[in-house]
Amino acid sequence: MDIYVVLVSLLGAWLLYLLFLTYHRLFLSPISHFPGPKLAAASFWYEFYYDIILGGKYFRKIKSLHEEYGPVVRINPGELHVADLAFWDIMYTASTNSNRRDKWSWQAKGLGIPLATVGAVGHALHRGRRSALNPFFSMQNVRTLLPVLEERVQVLVQRLAQSGEQSEIVSMEYAFSAFSNDVVMQYCFNRMDHHLEAPGFDPVYHDTSFTVGTMIALMTHFNWIVTIMRALPECIALKLGDKISAQVKLRREGTNQIEDVRRQIDAKQESKGNRTIFHRLLQSELPEAEKATSRLAEEAVLLVGAGTHTTSWCLTVIAFHLLWNSALLRKLKDELNTARSKAGGALSLSDLERLPYFTAVLKEGLRLGYGATMRSARIAPDASLKCGDWIIPPGTPVSMSIPLTHHDESIFPNSDTFDPERWLGDNANHLDRYLVSFSKGSRSCVGMNLAWAELYLCTAGVFSHYGSRDVQDSSDVGFLELFETDVGDVALVSDKFFPVAKEGSKGVRVKV
Repeated sequence: MDIYVVLVSLLGAWLLYLLFLTYHRLFLSPISHFPGPKLAAASFWYEFYYDIILGGKYFRKIKSLHEEYGPVVRINPGELHVADLAFWDIMYTASTNSNRRDKWSWQAKGLGIPLATVGAVGHALHRGRRSALNPFFSMQNVRTLLPVLEERVQVLVQRLAQSGEQSEIVSMEYAFSAFSNDVVMQYCFNRMDHHLEAPGFDPVYHDTSFTVGTMIALMTHFNWIVTIMRALPECIALKLGDKISAQVKLRREGTNQIEDVRRQIDAKQESKGNRTIFHRLLQSELPEAEKATSRLAEEAVLLVGAGTHTTSWCLTVIAFHLLWNSALLRKLKDELNTARSKAGGALSLSDLERLPYFTAVLKEGLRLGYGATMRSARIAPDASLKCGDWIIPPGTPVSMSIPLTHHDESIFPNSDTFDPERWLGDNANHLDRYLVSFSKGSRSCVGMNLAWAELYLCTAGVFSHYGSRDVQDSSDVGFLELFETDVGDVALVSDKFFPVAKEGSKGVRVKV
Protein backbone atom coordinates (compact mmCIF):
# COMPACT_ATOMS: atom_id res chain seq x y z
CA MET A 1 0.00 0.00 0.00
CA ASP A 2 1.26 3.47 -0.86
CA ILE A 3 2.67 5.24 2.21
CA TYR A 4 0.79 8.37 1.20
CA VAL A 5 -2.54 6.52 1.39
CA VAL A 6 -1.61 5.15 4.82
CA LEU A 7 -0.74 8.59 6.16
CA VAL A 8 -3.91 10.15 4.76
CA SER A 9 -5.98 7.32 6.27
CA LEU A 10 -4.36 7.77 9.66
CA LEU A 11 -4.88 11.51 9.52
CA GLY A 12 -8.52 11.03 8.56
CA ALA A 13 -9.07 8.57 11.40
CA TRP A 14 -7.44 10.98 13.85
CA LEU A 15 -9.63 13.86 12.68
CA LEU A 16 -12.76 11.73 12.97
CA TYR A 17 -11.74 10.77 16.51
CA LEU A 18 -11.25 14.44 17.43
CA LEU A 19 -14.63 15.35 15.96
CA PHE A 20 -16.39 12.58 17.88
CA LEU A 21 -14.53 13.45 21.10
CA THR A 22 -15.46 17.12 20.78
CA TYR A 23 -19.10 16.26 20.00
CA HIS A 24 -19.24 13.95 23.01
CA ARG A 25 -17.75 16.56 25.35
CA LEU A 26 -20.07 19.30 24.15
CA PHE A 27 -23.34 17.38 23.87
CA LEU A 28 -23.17 13.90 25.42
CA SER A 29 -21.09 14.41 28.57
CA PRO A 30 -22.97 14.16 31.90
CA ILE A 31 -21.83 17.74 32.58
CA SER A 32 -22.52 19.15 29.10
CA HIS A 33 -25.41 21.25 30.45
CA PHE A 34 -23.27 23.17 32.94
CA PRO A 35 -22.32 26.74 32.00
CA GLY A 36 -18.87 27.75 30.88
CA PRO A 37 -16.86 28.53 27.73
CA LYS A 38 -17.48 26.00 24.96
CA LEU A 39 -13.77 25.94 24.19
CA ALA A 40 -13.01 24.94 27.79
CA ALA A 41 -15.64 22.19 27.59
CA ALA A 42 -14.26 20.92 24.29
CA SER A 43 -10.55 20.87 25.03
CA PHE A 44 -7.93 20.91 27.79
CA TRP A 45 -5.95 23.34 25.61
CA TYR A 46 -8.03 26.18 27.03
CA GLU A 47 -6.67 25.53 30.52
CA PHE A 48 -3.23 24.80 29.03
CA TYR A 49 -3.10 28.28 27.54
CA TYR A 50 -3.71 30.04 30.86
CA ASP A 51 -1.61 27.75 33.05
CA ILE A 52 1.33 26.93 30.77
CA ILE A 53 1.54 29.61 28.08
CA LEU A 54 0.60 32.50 30.40
CA GLY A 55 2.27 30.87 33.41
CA GLY A 56 -0.14 29.90 36.18
CA LYS A 57 -2.94 32.36 35.46
CA TYR A 58 -5.92 30.02 35.17
CA PHE A 59 -7.05 30.71 38.75
CA ARG A 60 -7.62 34.35 37.77
CA LYS A 61 -9.51 33.33 34.63
CA ILE A 62 -11.68 31.00 36.70
CA LYS A 63 -12.64 33.93 38.92
CA SER A 64 -13.77 35.92 35.87
CA LEU A 65 -15.69 32.88 34.57
CA HIS A 66 -17.66 32.74 37.82
CA GLU A 67 -18.46 36.44 37.48
CA GLU A 68 -19.82 35.70 34.00
CA TYR A 69 -21.49 32.30 34.43
CA GLY A 70 -22.37 31.95 38.12
CA PRO A 71 -21.31 29.80 41.10
CA VAL A 72 -20.81 26.54 39.16
CA VAL A 73 -18.67 26.60 36.02
CA ARG A 74 -17.31 23.91 33.73
CA ILE A 75 -13.61 24.79 33.44
CA ASN A 76 -12.35 21.88 31.31
CA PRO A 77 -13.86 18.80 29.63
CA GLY A 78 -14.09 16.84 32.86
CA GLU A 79 -14.12 19.29 35.78
CA LEU A 80 -16.55 21.66 37.44
CA HIS A 81 -15.40 24.51 39.64
CA VAL A 82 -17.57 25.84 42.47
CA ALA A 83 -17.42 29.32 44.00
CA ASP A 84 -20.17 28.80 46.60
CA LEU A 85 -18.09 28.66 49.81
CA ALA A 86 -20.72 26.62 51.66
CA PHE A 87 -19.86 23.79 49.27
CA TRP A 88 -16.45 23.27 50.92
CA ASP A 89 -18.11 21.28 53.70
CA ILE A 90 -19.99 19.15 51.17
CA MET A 91 -17.27 18.39 48.64
CA TYR A 92 -14.24 18.38 50.93
CA THR A 93 -15.76 16.32 53.70
CA ALA A 94 -14.59 13.26 55.60
CA SER A 95 -14.50 10.35 53.19
CA THR A 96 -16.27 7.22 54.44
CA ASN A 97 -17.27 3.91 52.89
CA SER A 98 -20.83 5.20 52.44
CA ASN A 99 -19.86 8.72 51.37
CA ARG A 100 -16.60 8.36 49.48
CA ARG A 101 -14.41 11.13 48.16
CA ASP A 102 -11.87 10.12 45.53
CA LYS A 103 -9.25 12.17 43.75
CA TRP A 104 -9.29 12.82 40.05
CA SER A 105 -6.63 10.62 38.48
CA TRP A 106 -5.88 13.21 35.77
CA GLN A 107 -4.72 15.66 38.43
CA ALA A 108 -3.19 13.13 40.81
CA LYS A 109 -0.85 11.75 38.15
CA GLY A 110 0.53 15.22 37.52
CA LEU A 111 2.01 15.34 41.01
CA GLY A 112 4.61 12.83 39.87
CA ILE A 113 4.47 10.80 43.10
CA PRO A 114 1.63 8.30 42.54
CA LEU A 115 2.85 6.01 45.33
CA ALA A 116 2.60 8.69 48.02
CA THR A 117 -0.55 9.25 50.06
CA VAL A 118 -1.35 12.41 48.10
CA GLY A 119 -1.26 10.36 44.88
CA ALA A 120 -3.82 7.79 46.06
CA VAL A 121 -6.91 8.18 43.88
CA GLY A 122 -9.40 5.84 45.54
CA HIS A 123 -10.89 6.27 49.01
CA ALA A 124 -9.80 2.86 50.34
CA LEU A 125 -6.17 3.18 49.28
CA HIS A 126 -5.94 6.70 50.63
CA ARG A 127 -7.55 5.73 53.92
CA GLY A 128 -5.02 2.93 54.45
CA ARG A 129 -2.02 5.16 53.75
CA ARG A 130 -3.34 8.15 55.67
CA SER A 131 -4.32 6.06 58.70
CA ALA A 132 -0.72 4.90 58.96
CA LEU A 133 0.54 8.51 58.97
CA ASN A 134 -2.06 10.21 61.18
CA PRO A 135 -0.73 9.08 64.60
CA PHE A 136 2.71 10.54 63.88
CA PHE A 137 1.28 13.99 63.22
CA SER A 138 -1.06 14.18 66.20
CA MET A 139 -0.61 17.20 68.46
CA GLN A 140 0.65 14.87 71.19
CA ASN A 141 3.42 13.59 68.92
CA VAL A 142 4.24 17.08 67.65
CA ARG A 143 4.77 18.25 71.23
CA THR A 144 7.53 15.67 71.65
CA LEU A 145 9.41 17.57 68.94
CA LEU A 146 9.13 20.95 70.65
CA PRO A 147 12.73 20.90 71.98
CA VAL A 148 13.94 20.55 68.38
CA LEU A 149 11.74 23.43 67.20
CA GLU A 150 12.89 25.64 70.06
CA GLU A 151 16.55 24.84 69.39
CA ARG A 152 16.15 25.59 65.68
CA VAL A 153 14.46 28.91 66.48
CA GLN A 154 17.43 29.85 68.68
CA VAL A 155 19.82 28.99 65.86
CA LEU A 156 17.77 31.10 63.43
CA VAL A 157 17.92 34.09 65.78
CA GLN A 158 21.69 33.62 66.15
CA ARG A 159 22.16 33.36 62.39
CA LEU A 160 20.26 36.60 61.88
CA ALA A 161 22.58 38.25 64.39
CA GLN A 162 25.63 36.90 62.54
CA SER A 163 24.24 38.20 59.26
CA GLY A 164 23.92 41.63 60.84
CA GLU A 165 27.51 41.56 62.07
CA GLN A 166 28.67 40.67 58.56
CA SER A 167 26.38 43.24 56.86
CA GLU A 168 24.69 40.50 54.82
CA ILE A 169 21.36 40.87 53.04
CA VAL A 170 19.14 38.04 54.26
CA SER A 171 16.50 36.26 52.17
CA MET A 172 13.78 35.58 54.71
CA GLU A 173 12.28 32.88 52.52
CA TYR A 174 15.60 31.02 52.44
CA ALA A 175 16.02 31.50 56.19
CA PHE A 176 12.53 30.19 56.99
CA SER A 177 12.90 27.38 54.45
CA ALA A 178 16.12 26.30 56.17
CA PHE A 179 14.29 26.33 59.52
CA SER A 180 11.27 24.32 58.36
CA ASN A 181 13.40 21.83 56.40
CA ASP A 182 15.64 21.16 59.39
CA VAL A 183 12.56 20.55 61.52
CA VAL A 184 10.74 18.22 59.13
CA MET A 185 13.91 16.23 58.37
CA GLN A 186 14.44 15.66 62.08
CA TYR A 187 10.81 14.64 62.46
CA CYS A 188 10.87 12.21 59.55
CA PHE A 189 14.42 10.81 59.69
CA ASN A 190 16.02 11.82 63.00
CA ARG A 191 18.61 13.78 61.08
CA MET A 192 18.89 17.22 59.57
CA ASP A 193 21.14 18.87 57.03
CA HIS A 194 21.67 21.95 59.25
CA HIS A 195 20.60 24.34 56.53
CA LEU A 196 20.31 27.07 59.16
CA GLU A 197 24.03 26.90 59.88
CA ALA A 198 25.03 26.82 56.21
CA PRO A 199 26.24 29.91 54.30
CA GLY A 200 23.27 31.71 52.75
CA PHE A 201 21.00 29.15 54.43
CA ASP A 202 21.94 26.64 51.70
CA PRO A 203 19.08 27.34 49.25
CA VAL A 204 19.76 24.31 47.03
CA TYR A 205 16.95 22.15 48.44
CA HIS A 206 14.52 25.07 48.43
CA ASP A 207 15.26 25.94 44.80
CA THR A 208 15.26 22.31 43.65
CA SER A 209 11.93 21.38 45.20
CA PHE A 210 10.37 24.70 44.15
CA THR A 211 11.44 23.98 40.57
CA VAL A 212 9.73 20.60 40.76
CA GLY A 213 6.54 22.29 41.99
CA THR A 214 6.48 24.57 38.96
CA MET A 215 6.42 21.47 36.70
CA ILE A 216 3.25 20.01 38.15
CA ALA A 217 0.85 21.89 35.86
CA LEU A 218 2.78 20.73 32.78
CA MET A 219 2.91 17.13 34.04
CA THR A 220 -0.83 17.24 34.69
CA HIS A 221 -1.50 18.05 31.05
CA PHE A 222 1.12 15.60 29.81
CA ASN A 223 1.08 12.65 32.21
CA TRP A 224 3.45 10.75 29.93
CA ILE A 225 6.26 13.05 31.10
CA VAL A 226 6.02 11.42 34.53
CA THR A 227 6.02 7.93 32.99
CA ILE A 228 9.11 8.68 30.91
CA MET A 229 10.98 10.30 33.80
CA ARG A 230 10.32 7.30 36.03
CA ALA A 231 11.50 4.90 33.31
CA LEU A 232 14.67 6.74 32.27
CA PRO A 233 18.01 5.72 33.78
CA GLU A 234 19.13 8.37 36.26
CA CYS A 235 22.32 9.14 34.34
CA ILE A 236 20.25 10.14 31.30
CA ALA A 237 17.50 11.99 33.16
CA LEU A 238 20.08 14.19 34.92
CA LYS A 239 21.14 15.55 31.52
CA LEU A 240 17.66 16.57 30.38
CA GLY A 241 17.55 20.05 31.89
CA ASP A 242 17.24 21.59 35.32
CA LYS A 243 13.58 20.80 35.92
CA ILE A 244 13.80 17.10 35.10
CA SER A 245 17.11 16.68 36.93
CA ALA A 246 15.52 18.35 39.97
CA GLN A 247 12.80 15.67 39.98
CA VAL A 248 15.41 12.93 39.80
CA LYS A 249 17.49 14.42 42.60
CA LEU A 250 14.51 14.65 44.94
CA ARG A 251 13.49 11.06 44.22
CA ARG A 252 17.06 9.85 44.74
CA GLU A 253 17.33 11.72 48.04
CA GLY A 254 14.06 10.17 49.21
CA THR A 255 15.31 6.70 48.26
CA ASN A 256 18.60 7.24 50.09
CA GLN A 257 16.78 8.36 53.23
CA ILE A 258 14.52 5.29 53.30
CA GLU A 259 17.47 2.96 52.68
CA ASP A 260 19.34 4.58 55.58
CA VAL A 261 16.39 3.83 57.86
CA ARG A 262 16.27 0.22 56.61
CA ARG A 263 19.97 -0.20 57.41
CA GLN A 264 19.45 1.15 60.92
CA ILE A 265 16.62 -1.30 61.49
CA ASP A 266 18.58 -4.24 60.07
CA ALA A 267 21.58 -3.36 62.23
CA LYS A 268 19.28 -2.85 65.24
CA GLN A 269 20.67 0.65 65.63
CA GLU A 270 17.36 2.34 66.25
CA SER A 271 16.42 3.37 69.76
CA LYS A 272 13.42 5.05 71.32
CA GLY A 273 15.04 8.40 70.57
CA ASN A 274 15.40 7.85 66.85
CA ARG A 275 12.27 5.88 66.02
CA THR A 276 10.91 8.25 63.40
CA ILE A 277 7.87 8.07 61.15
CA PHE A 278 9.65 5.85 58.66
CA HIS A 279 11.20 3.58 61.30
CA ARG A 280 7.69 2.88 62.54
CA LEU A 281 6.13 2.54 59.09
CA LEU A 282 8.76 -0.02 58.06
CA GLN A 283 8.10 -2.03 61.22
CA SER A 284 4.32 -1.70 61.07
CA GLU A 285 1.72 -4.22 59.91
CA LEU A 286 1.19 -2.45 56.61
CA PRO A 287 1.21 -4.76 53.56
CA GLU A 288 4.74 -5.31 52.25
CA ALA A 289 3.90 -3.48 49.02
CA GLU A 290 3.07 -0.38 51.07
CA LYS A 291 6.49 -0.62 52.76
CA ALA A 292 8.47 -0.83 49.53
CA THR A 293 11.38 1.59 49.30
CA SER A 294 10.03 3.10 46.08
CA ARG A 295 6.69 3.94 47.73
CA LEU A 296 8.10 5.29 50.97
CA ALA A 297 10.66 7.33 49.04
CA GLU A 298 7.79 9.16 47.34
CA GLU A 299 6.11 9.63 50.72
CA ALA A 300 9.36 11.18 51.94
CA VAL A 301 9.51 13.55 48.96
CA LEU A 302 5.96 14.67 49.75
CA LEU A 303 6.39 15.13 53.50
CA VAL A 304 9.70 16.97 53.28
CA GLY A 305 8.75 19.11 50.28
CA ALA A 306 5.31 20.14 51.49
CA GLY A 307 6.57 20.53 55.05
CA THR A 308 9.28 22.90 53.89
CA HIS A 309 7.65 25.21 51.35
CA THR A 310 4.16 25.90 52.62
CA THR A 311 5.28 26.74 56.16
CA SER A 312 8.27 28.82 55.09
CA TRP A 313 6.18 30.88 52.68
CA CYS A 314 3.56 31.66 55.33
CA LEU A 315 6.34 32.72 57.71
CA THR A 316 7.76 34.93 54.96
CA VAL A 317 4.38 36.59 54.37
CA ILE A 318 3.93 37.19 58.10
CA ALA A 319 7.42 38.65 58.51
CA PHE A 320 6.97 40.97 55.54
CA HIS A 321 3.69 42.45 56.73
CA LEU A 322 4.91 42.95 60.29
CA LEU A 323 7.96 44.82 59.00
CA TRP A 324 5.90 46.71 56.39
CA ASN A 325 3.26 47.90 58.88
CA SER A 326 4.70 49.28 62.13
CA ALA A 327 1.31 49.35 63.87
CA LEU A 328 0.89 45.59 63.44
CA LEU A 329 4.36 44.85 64.76
CA ARG A 330 3.91 47.18 67.73
CA LYS A 331 0.69 45.49 68.76
CA LEU A 332 2.19 42.01 68.37
CA LYS A 333 5.29 42.85 70.41
CA ASP A 334 3.19 44.47 73.13
CA GLU A 335 1.10 41.33 73.47
CA LEU A 336 4.22 39.15 73.60
CA ASN A 337 5.82 41.43 76.21
CA THR A 338 2.73 41.41 78.41
CA ALA A 339 2.45 37.62 78.20
CA ARG A 340 6.14 37.17 79.06
CA SER A 341 5.78 39.41 82.10
CA LYS A 342 2.82 37.37 83.36
CA ALA A 343 4.60 34.08 82.67
CA GLY A 344 7.80 35.28 84.31
CA GLY A 345 9.95 34.17 81.40
CA ALA A 346 9.94 32.53 77.99
CA LEU A 347 6.59 31.59 76.48
CA SER A 348 5.71 27.99 75.71
CA LEU A 349 3.67 26.85 72.74
CA SER A 350 0.61 26.60 75.01
CA ASP A 351 1.17 30.18 76.17
CA LEU A 352 1.42 31.43 72.60
CA GLU A 353 -1.71 29.59 71.51
CA ARG A 354 -3.69 31.61 74.06
CA LEU A 355 -2.64 35.00 72.65
CA PRO A 356 -5.55 36.32 70.53
CA TYR A 357 -3.75 38.96 68.48
CA PHE A 358 -0.70 36.78 67.88
CA THR A 359 -2.96 33.96 66.68
CA ALA A 360 -4.84 36.41 64.45
CA VAL A 361 -1.55 37.44 62.82
CA LEU A 362 -0.77 33.79 62.07
CA LYS A 363 -4.23 33.18 60.62
CA GLU A 364 -3.87 36.20 58.36
CA GLY A 365 -0.46 34.87 57.30
CA LEU A 366 -2.07 31.55 56.42
CA ARG A 367 -4.84 33.32 54.53
CA LEU A 368 -2.42 35.27 52.34
CA GLY A 369 0.15 32.47 52.26
CA TYR A 370 -2.52 30.06 50.92
CA GLY A 371 -0.63 26.78 51.39
CA ALA A 372 -0.75 25.05 48.01
CA THR A 373 -2.54 27.17 45.40
CA MET A 374 -3.21 24.46 42.82
CA ARG A 375 -6.73 23.05 42.52
CA SER A 376 -7.28 19.56 43.90
CA ALA A 377 -10.58 18.18 42.64
CA ARG A 378 -12.65 15.62 44.53
CA ILE A 379 -15.07 13.07 43.15
CA ALA A 380 -18.19 11.77 44.89
CA PRO A 381 -18.59 8.43 43.08
CA ASP A 382 -21.68 7.27 44.95
CA ALA A 383 -24.09 10.20 45.01
CA SER A 384 -25.32 13.29 43.25
CA LEU A 385 -24.46 16.54 45.00
CA LYS A 386 -26.66 19.63 45.16
CA CYS A 387 -25.09 23.05 44.81
CA GLY A 388 -27.71 25.78 44.68
CA ASP A 389 -30.00 24.95 41.77
CA TRP A 390 -27.48 22.55 40.23
CA ILE A 391 -27.34 18.78 40.63
CA ILE A 392 -23.81 17.48 40.09
CA PRO A 393 -23.78 13.90 38.72
CA PRO A 394 -21.91 11.13 40.59
CA GLY A 395 -18.33 10.66 39.45
CA THR A 396 -17.80 14.29 38.44
CA PRO A 397 -14.50 15.93 39.42
CA VAL A 398 -15.32 19.11 41.35
CA SER A 399 -12.78 21.63 42.62
CA MET A 400 -12.66 24.75 44.74
CA SER A 401 -9.73 27.15 44.93
CA ILE A 402 -7.94 28.27 48.08
CA PRO A 403 -6.89 31.66 46.63
CA LEU A 404 -10.41 32.46 45.41
CA THR A 405 -11.85 31.47 48.79
CA HIS A 406 -9.34 33.59 50.70
CA HIS A 407 -10.11 36.57 48.48
CA ASP A 408 -13.89 36.30 48.55
CA GLU A 409 -14.85 39.88 49.40
CA SER A 410 -18.16 38.82 50.96
CA ILE A 411 -16.22 36.91 53.63
CA PHE A 412 -12.91 38.79 53.74
CA PRO A 413 -13.55 42.48 52.89
CA ASN A 414 -10.46 44.26 51.54
CA SER A 415 -9.04 40.79 51.05
CA ASP A 416 -5.71 41.99 49.68
CA THR A 417 -5.00 43.80 52.95
CA PHE A 418 -3.14 42.02 55.75
CA ASP A 419 -5.55 42.71 58.61
CA PRO A 420 -5.32 40.52 61.74
CA GLU A 421 -8.22 42.43 63.31
CA ARG A 422 -10.64 40.57 61.05
CA TRP A 423 -9.96 37.42 63.12
CA LEU A 424 -10.88 39.05 66.45
CA GLY A 425 -14.26 39.60 68.03
CA ASP A 426 -17.58 37.96 67.36
CA ASN A 427 -16.81 37.29 63.70
CA ALA A 428 -13.78 35.08 64.37
CA ASN A 429 -15.53 31.72 64.61
CA HIS A 430 -17.46 32.46 61.43
CA LEU A 431 -14.25 33.15 59.50
CA ASP A 432 -12.40 30.06 60.70
CA ARG A 433 -14.47 27.78 58.48
CA TYR A 434 -13.23 29.69 55.42
CA LEU A 435 -9.54 29.46 56.29
CA VAL A 436 -8.69 26.53 54.04
CA SER A 437 -4.89 26.75 53.74
CA PHE A 438 -4.70 23.13 54.90
CA SER A 439 -7.71 22.12 52.76
CA LYS A 440 -10.56 20.22 54.43
CA GLY A 441 -11.83 16.73 55.05
CA SER A 442 -9.96 13.46 55.32
CA ARG A 443 -7.47 14.56 52.65
CA SER A 444 -6.51 17.77 54.44
CA CYS A 445 -2.85 18.46 55.23
CA VAL A 446 -1.49 15.71 57.47
CA GLY A 447 1.18 18.05 58.88
CA MET A 448 -1.20 20.77 60.04
CA ASN A 449 -0.34 20.46 63.74
CA LEU A 450 3.39 20.60 63.04
CA ALA A 451 2.91 23.63 60.78
CA TRP A 452 0.97 25.50 63.47
CA ALA A 453 3.69 24.76 66.04
CA GLU A 454 6.36 26.08 63.66
CA LEU A 455 4.37 29.24 62.93
CA TYR A 456 3.85 29.99 66.62
CA LEU A 457 7.39 29.30 67.82
CA CYS A 458 9.30 30.76 64.87
CA THR A 459 7.29 33.99 64.65
CA ALA A 460 7.51 34.51 68.41
CA GLY A 461 11.23 33.70 68.44
CA VAL A 462 12.13 36.16 65.70
CA PHE A 463 9.96 39.07 66.84
CA SER A 464 10.75 38.65 70.52
CA HIS A 465 14.36 39.41 69.62
CA TYR A 466 13.95 41.78 66.68
CA GLY A 467 11.85 44.80 65.88
CA SER A 468 11.86 47.15 62.92
CA ARG A 469 13.50 50.55 62.50
CA ASP A 470 10.32 52.19 63.88
CA VAL A 471 9.39 49.54 66.46
CA GLN A 472 12.06 48.52 68.95
CA ASP A 473 12.11 47.38 72.57
CA SER A 474 14.99 47.69 75.01
CA SER A 475 15.23 43.89 75.15
CA ASP A 476 15.64 43.52 71.36
CA VAL A 477 19.02 42.39 70.05
CA GLY A 478 18.52 44.37 66.85
CA PHE A 479 16.01 45.25 64.17
CA LEU A 480 15.12 44.01 60.69
CA GLU A 481 14.74 46.44 57.81
CA LEU A 482 13.19 45.49 54.48
CA PHE A 483 15.67 45.76 51.62
CA GLU A 484 14.40 46.51 48.10
CA THR A 485 11.17 44.70 48.97
CA ASP A 486 7.52 45.69 48.59
CA VAL A 487 4.05 44.15 48.63
CA GLY A 488 4.59 42.77 45.13
CA ASP A 489 7.15 40.37 46.55
CA VAL A 490 4.49 38.51 48.57
CA ALA A 491 1.29 39.14 46.55
CA LEU A 492 0.05 36.13 44.58
CA VAL A 493 0.51 36.56 40.83
CA SER A 494 0.87 33.00 39.53
CA ASP A 495 -0.34 29.58 40.67
CA LYS A 496 2.51 27.14 40.13
CA PHE A 497 1.37 24.67 42.77
CA PHE A 498 3.06 27.02 45.25
CA PRO A 499 2.13 30.73 45.27
CA VAL A 500 4.44 32.79 43.07
CA ALA A 501 4.92 36.56 43.33
CA LYS A 502 5.66 39.06 40.58
CA GLU A 503 8.08 38.22 37.80
CA GLY A 504 11.63 39.19 38.67
CA SER A 505 10.98 39.26 42.41
CA LYS A 506 14.05 38.57 44.53
CA GLY A 507 11.88 37.69 47.49
CA VAL A 508 11.57 39.26 50.91
CA ARG A 509 15.03 40.49 51.87
CA VAL A 510 16.13 42.30 55.01
CA LYS A 511 19.09 44.08 56.51
CA VAL A 512 19.81 43.09 60.11
